[in-house]
Amino acid sequence: MIDELPEEVPESADGWRRLHPLTILKEIGSLAWALVAAIVLDFEPVEVPGNWAEADVVIAVGVFVYAIARYVFTAYRVTPTSLELRRGVFVKSLQVMPRDRVQSVAANAGFVGRLFGLTTVEVSAADAEDIQLGFVSEEDAEALRRILERASVAPVEEEPEVTRPMATLSFRHLLLYAATDTLLVVGVFALAGGIVLAAVTGRFWVPVPAFGVMVWPVVRALGLVAFRSWTGQDRLRLQAGVLGRRHTESPLDRIQLVQIRRPLPRRLLGYETVSMVTGDIGVSSDSILLAGTVAPLVPAGSWRTIAEQLLGPIGLDEKGLERSSSLTIRRSIVRGLLVLTPLAVLAGWVGSRLGPGPWAGLAVGAVGIPALVAYSRARWRTLGWAVDDRHLMLRRGVFDRRITIVPVHKVQDVTVRATPFQRRLGLATVDVDTAGLALSGSVLAIDLPQDRARHLADRLAETAARIALPDGV
Repeated sequence: MIDELPEEVPESADGWRRLHPLTILKEIGSLAWALVAAIVLDFEPVEVPGNWAEADVVIAVGVFVYAIARYVFTAYRVTPTSLELRRGVFVKSLQVMPRDRVQSVAANAGFVGRLFGLTTVEVSAADAEDIQLGFVSEEDAEALRRILERASVAPVEEEPEVTRPMATLSFRHLLLYAATDTLLVVGVFALAGGIVLAAVTGRFWVPVPAFGVMVWPVVRALGLVAFRSWTGQDRLRLQAGVLGRRHTESPLDRIQLVQIRRPLPRRLLGYETVSMVTGDIGVSSDSILLAGTVAPLVPAGSWRTIAEQLLGPIGLDEKGLERSSSLTIRRSIVRGLLVLTPLAVLAGWVGSRLGPGPWAGLAVGAVGIPALVAYSRARWRTLGWAVDDRHLMLRRGVFDRRITIVPVHKVQDVTVRATPFQRRLGLATVDVDTAGLALSGSVLAIDLPQDRARHLADRLAETAARIALPDGV
């Protein structure tokens, strides 16, 4: 037996259920391009010959009919082993997602949905196409969450849920979160430089691209309004939004890694951001702003308490990280010179053309070389790694510092690779792969001595092989 869904939506004899009728509005929205074409034809300033004059009416009617047909031919059901979705008007499809492969269940209720008590449910599994059900009632969404979160289908006795709050984001901290975003700071400096350049050259369009750089950080911050995270019944739950509320949750045993990010502005003020990755946390463009964020802005050093709620006790410490080889300083300088030299030559050429002469190129070199050496040394001091039988901890980044903690039993494969320049210096990089790294970037132990790199790779592979990987990861 499996839990029953509410009877608010008609169910067929074989368990198939249609979505809420207001889903037709979503289908019409997905065909908005056709409606725009109809409007353009309707307001065509010149007379359209023949029967094309009524094309706008035909297109509009066709959109409504096709939207209704897509709604009628779309249905879902939950079986003892899977969640199934069938859809398609001309091309039929049946998508089957095993219940024991479900990584996360997200519920996104936009403004219209909240008016009618409806939500969009997005079910995600590792390395599989997501299933999106929208609209369904809030009761159906909660029932689906309860059903899909269970690893087995045997009836279990309901227990009172014990919740543990993790993080919230007040309005003041939301503003601070946005203001300390590295991309926003870069955008502000680019805007200031663009304004100065526009005043000098008279080309007032120069600052415009800087606004584009600043848009994404602002959108990302707005997506975290009224954010809160908590754990309950071995699941991590995240919620944000005022007019359109988004809710997502993931089983704790499906979390692949935890990452602590400290952008330079945030680090100077004593704050950090904690996020996590599951097998497939980015379920849609609507929830990608929320998915993975565990604590947007917390005091520096708070990561351990949060990470241990997600991963269990962590025996590693940032102070005990082993540094990469000091030869990485030389490698960083050489790579930087490959960029700095053409820039200096270009600055000298521009200076010769505009009047100051080649001194501009020398100035770029005089400023750039000491800055490059300082950056290379800071990068070496930042790089670090440590491993025990439970976790791998890595640190990297000068301006955007990141600490990544990976449970060893989540490691899927390990690659030791070396560029020609690394081979000359006897260095190698260890690339660790787990499920769902699209949002967190690569997990790398950079510029280790080759024997240490092979030792780390062998230890990770050996330890991961000894620990049974949880099913569905």
